[in-house]
Amino acid sequence: MPSVIVTGADRGLGLSLCKEYLSRGWTVFAGKYRADYTLLEDAGRSAPELRILNLDMGCPDSIAAAGDEIRKVTDSLDMFISNAALMGPVQCDLYEPPMDLEAVWDSFRVNALGPVRLAEALLPLLERGAMKRLCFVSSEVACVALMKNRADSPYPYPMSKTALNMGVRLLHNTLYPRGYTFRLFHPGWMKRRMQDGSLSENALYDPDEIGGVASRYFEMPLRDEHRLVMVDYSGYEWPF
Repeated sequence: MPSVIVTGADRGLGLSLCKEYLSRGWTVFAGKYRADYTLLEDAGRSAPELRILNLDMGCPDSIAAAGDEIRKVTDSLDMFISNAALMGPVQCDLYEPPMDLEAVWDSFRVNALGPVRLAEALLPLLERGAMKRLCFVSSEVACVALMKNRADSPYPYPMSKTALNMGVRLLHNTLYPRGYTFRLFHPGWMKRRMQDGSLSENALYDPDEIGGVASRYFEMPLRDEHRLVMVDYSGYEWPF
């Protein structure tokens, strides 16, 4: 039975990915951060293969503890999916001081450093896995060239996602020669999943639909695994 860890699994794309892999018989280690959401527990009532981990991607101790919990039940891991991200409105505008630069650092800890730190912690398990597949959810706002016409964008999320992409590039440089394969995915603007399971109206895509596309893309082998590209839900390659 293949196994996967999914971070940011409380709601949205992370939750949808968990449900996708559970439906295919995978063992799913789901990183949960928000105590006020119980959608993950609801999904797990009929899925004994779901194992929920308390996981704060901005906290090294939490990442280490999650790794310890996984090692208690398995000595290998097939797939790693980094989905958790810190985003949302913050006061970080040059023309409305003071800039909340601490919010930038918070985003870096969760969005850029956390995925690399977790990959390092789980590398011994991935080394023994059958797939050795590392998947990272990124964004179009990570591309420096594409941001030239986005003057209204806040600092924390784009800066941290750009740093994530560089981290993935460096991981690829080291691990691809050792048999690891990578996916870098841009999911598009997804509707927010509310606590009652309903979806917000102020976005374009249903996370369950994107989760179906992403899960298949993450799982299937590619003919050109040596190329690190950022792909969206339609298969279009984005610069990064």
